[in-house]
Amino acid sequence: MFLKGRIGKAALVSIAITVIGSLLIAFSDYSAGGDHLSGDGLALAAAIFSAVYTLIGREVRKGMSTTSYTYIVYFFCALVLCIFTAAARIPFHGYGMSSVVVGLLLAVFSTLLGHSIFSWCLKFLSPSFVSASKLCEPVVAAIFAVFLFAEFPALLQIAGGLITIGGVLLYSRVEKIGE
Repeated sequence: MFLKGRIGKAALVSIAITVIGSLLIAFSDYSAGGDHLSGDGLALAAAIFSAVYTLIGREVRKGMSTTSYTYIVYFFCALVLCIFTAAARIPFHGYGMSSVVVGLLLAVFSTLLGHSIFSWCLKFLSPSFVSASKLCEPVVAAIFAVFLFAEFPALLQIAGGLITIGGVLLYSRVEKIGE
């Protein structure tokens, strides 16, 4: 809307399908009780911020390399994180080696590989598709949770995940990705 982009009817239908899948997952969390729904609220806020970030990234990436773009983003993210950590008086040390290893693995796989790939894609794919593809992240994380932690999702979560992936696949066909 802000960048005067257009999304066709078929794309809107596929986006609606992914939203329905996400809503099924959220409904499953709501029916489970507890604070699960507050986490979904945070995820919704993160999705909105991610969409805005993706749109900004699309414009910036038109004239900047992935390497330059990601270095700038990572530098300012680290700077803000350090400032907020210091302001909150949270110690930077004393968490043990396992926390350091997990942090390193997250930095390499989630940030350097994951985020950098999304940034690279912004040069070649629409921001709508890049944003839609990010909806697969929690579904893939749930699959990993089954194998790594023997944590099985509820049937409604499985249905929501399948619908979400179906919506993303449909959107990729609408955008003619891979053809």
